[in-house]
Amino acid sequence: MNRISSSGPSITQAEIDLVTEAIREGWQEKLSWHIDQFVKEFSEYVGISYCLPTAHCTDAIHLAMLALGIGPGDEVIVPDLTWVASVAPIIYVGAKPVFADVDPLSWCVNAESIKKCITKKTKAVVVVDLLGNMPEWNEIIDICKRHKIRIIEDAAEGLGATYKGTQAGNFGDISLFSFNATKLIMSGQGGAFCTNDEILYKKVKLLANHGIDKAMTGKYYWSNVLGYNYNWTNLQASLALAQLRRIEELIEYKRWLFHEYEKFLRDIEGIQLSAATQNVDPTYWISVAILDKKFGLNKEDVISYFANENIELRPLFYPISTMPPFQGYLPKAEMSKINPITYRLSKYGICLPNGNNLNAEDVKKVCNKFKELLVKGN
Repeated sequence: MNRISSSGPSITQAEIDLVTEAIREGWQEKLSWHIDQFVKEFSEYVGISYCLPTAHCTDAIHLAMLALGIGPGDEVIVPDLTWVASVAPIIYVGAKPVFADVDPLSWCVNAESIKKCITKKTKAVVVVDLLGNMPEWNEIIDICKRHKIRIIEDAAEGLGATYKGTQAGNFGDISLFSFNATKLIMSGQGGAFCTNDEILYKKVKLLANHGIDKAMTGKYYWSNVLGYNYNWTNLQASLALAQLRRIEELIEYKRWLFHEYEKFLRDIEGIQLSAATQNVDPTYWISVAILDKKFGLNKEDVISYFANENIELRPLFYPISTMPPFQGYLPKAEMSKINPITYRLSKYGICLPNGNNLNAEDVKKVCNKFKELLVKGN
């Protein structure tokens, strides 16, 4: 029986050719050629002035905290429903994460949930373009301007999505992207720090390379400040560059896949699928199904059932506030009451298989198994 996996990239001859070129020629005077070309084309696609590739998106988030001077005594608002890398760098710099609830339709943090978390110590908010979707950005920008709060847009999952026709990555003081093996375009690992602020860009560029600025000092191996080794490689850049040049094709596939799931599952009462709000054109990077509690099935039950059918599912993110490393940053009140939407979505949320090798028959098989399970569970 063929196994249906939860994810997987699309690799064509275009990727093979460009990576082969980087292996053969990307050294000496061409050591950063593919990186430079990626920066040029990625900046043009997103519509941003400055782009610094990093080894991981987590590195880019860490650099964002440092660039904005966030540290001990500061608070940073972040959605409770996200990947842990959106939150961990807040603690790296000694600040306190404050966990906000999410919107019931977009599943992204919204202005109202941010407003409830603002204190005199709030310095920034991390707004996540979750699962290829986007929040109601105008409302978030308005409230942050009024309270003088800096915005970090975590667009790791949002590349290619638009809000009122504007690409993800254009809504924060800083935006961040990921190119790990599951993302819309990928390089195995990798990320990017993006901004229109030249001062922030120059600051993080220095920090990302051991604090070395050879152009300023004329010296090799001389650190002007204590920095980090967050550099990307030319080989990774060549793979991401080939993927970037195919981005419209990759987005089209993700949207096709979502609509195939929707076609088979939309008539089942008690299943909520990823929703597009009025101002957002999402990529549906991952298609997600939220089950009604009436079925009596949590996400672990569903994943286990499908595993026995040789189909790999992944859970929707667990609330960050449930995890041991973050317990010391929580209020005394019960988080499931503070962030009820996050806890409900997470408990019953399933990431459907979203690999780039799925066809219509694979989708039909997954959906038929869903129907069988829900009949049993109900």
